[in-house]
Amino acid sequence: MLGIAIDHRIAHLGRFDPQGRPVVTATDLEDLAGTDGVADPAAALHLLLTADEDDDAVLGLPASADREAEARLRRAAEDAGLHVHRIVPKPVAVALHYGAIDEGVHRTILVVDQAAETVELTVLAITPDLTARIVTTRTAPLGEDHARTQVSRALAEATPDAVLLSGGLYTNPARRDEVEELSAAQGAMVRCTTPELAVVHGLLLLEDFGLLRVGTGPAPAGDRNFPPPLEDPEPQPWQTAPTDPEPPAKSAPGAPTATATEPVTPVEPAPIPTPRAEPHPEPAPTPEEPAPEPTPEPAPFASPPTHTATATATATATSSVPASTSTLHSVPVTQLQAIRRDDHLLVLWAWPDDALTARVRWRREDPSTSGDGPRDGDIRCQRRVYEHDGGLDLPLGRGTVTLTVEALVPDAGADTEGAASLRVAAEPPIVDYEPSLRRRLTGARVATVTFTARTGCDLPAVRIVHGLGRYRPTSTAEGTVLHEVPAQRLSAGTPLTVEFPFPSTKGTSWLVCFPASGPASPHERDDPHDGYDAYDDHNDTDIRPTALHRLRVT
Repeated sequence: MLGIAIDHRIAHLGRFDPQGRPVVTATDLEDLAGTDGVADPAAALHLLLTADEDDDAVLGLPASADREAEARLRRAAEDAGLHVHRIVPKPVAVALHYGAIDEGVHRTILVVDQAAETVELTVLAITPDLTARIVTTRTAPLGEDHARTQVSRALAEATPDAVLLSGGLYTNPARRDEVEELSAAQGAMVRCTTPELAVVHGLLLLEDFGLLRVGTGPAPAGDRNFPPPLEDPEPQPWQTAPTDPEPPAKSAPGAPTATATEPVTPVEPAPIPTPRAEPHPEPAPTPEEPAPEPTPEPAPFASPPTHTATATATATATSSVPASTSTLHSVPVTQLQAIRRDDHLLVLWAWPDDALTARVRWRREDPSTSGDGPRDGDIRCQRRVYEHDGGLDLPLGRGTVTLTVEALVPDAGADTEGAASLRVAAEPPIVDYEPSLRRRLTGARVATVTFTARTGCDLPAVRIVHGLGRYRPTSTAEGTVLHEVPAQRLSAGTPLTVEFPFPSTKGTSWLVCFPASGPASPHERDDPHDGYDAYDDHNDTDIRPTALHRLRVT
């Protein structure tokens, strides 16, 4: 797979080497032949490609390019012998590089993409259905005053959640600092990781986002889902800090490429080479068979046909395993484990050396408490996506889940007996509580404790304990029970507030909640006149404070 990004003056070509590291070539089109890559993509590809290519390619164009420019690029690529997999705007590729596009998130981002003499500022709206929408895009001259003024203006208009920087200009830390120091950027996160490779790397990742849709205009109105903070992408072995923030060196006239950015050998041992499957060309029609009808020209930046879609980085219940696995064999993985993150599971395992893909199946044992979605699923996870994301994230709810993971290998002689399976127990219901204290006009003090359930659940009977001293009570035996809350049903997100008198004390005080049915102390556990039931092993509701420092009420 080739990733090709063509701008007016500069074109980049990226491909993976046998070790899975991208080799990126940058070509200065104007200095070599006075070529405008957007207006004349055929000439740009002639300079960029060193030989007749016969490979799949994903192509990137500036967001400001129109339908006609995309059609020219597609025709030029096909004439050069490339199989065009997809064409997307460069800002979408940058968003893929930084992991800003994912299923189930709703965020607004500003992509600042530096070209040879301009900076393109594009506002993207990411919606939960794995859609990236180009809201606005503008091009500003490359200069200190114009880079700063236009970025500040775009930040003020869009108020994005994050700013993503792309281009060799931002390999200089001072340039990133200039953006972070803008007053309009104080509420947004600025991300700048290997910006010189952001576009090409994002294009190479695009094949793992077959379900990604690209559109224009603002996102549809609806409830906004605030995702976790956007983090920089996990560093790959080939991602190292650049040593020269200057633009790429220029080649002599007539040379096919200007500069080749070679992959830097990492300090750690290089990963074991993993062969990449070559694409199989469609068979030519026989003389007695009619020629296939030509494929209609797709709309600009349209999503690909469903038969070319591959599994996304975040697995979904609708991503099924293709039926044809005739050349691959299933073998069990090792070290299978799962980590709960609220209603998501992070699934981890150790890959066999020659496995590029794994088959992951799951079944929800109690779907009524696991949230929306199907009861079971069967997907493929690509190794490169797994290693980039640090595991496989599955939104499977909080209920009990059974997982089965098998690696797919080309060696028919491998051990194919059995599969790695794991049963993940249901996460207990979580009830958050937050105490507060206020003084009435009469001088009496009143304590308030608010309970909020994340999901609908049964709140057990609760004792609210008042403790004195520097240390927070760890049981009812280390304080005085001021109030008891009876067991009751809590609805998700609906707070339950209780009030009770607070004694007059001096010094540090604490208000801590404990389940009344738990063994608060050996004395209470054995006292038959205590009035409380013995410890209930089935009462697994997790009662936790919203913040530990809030328990200190004076």
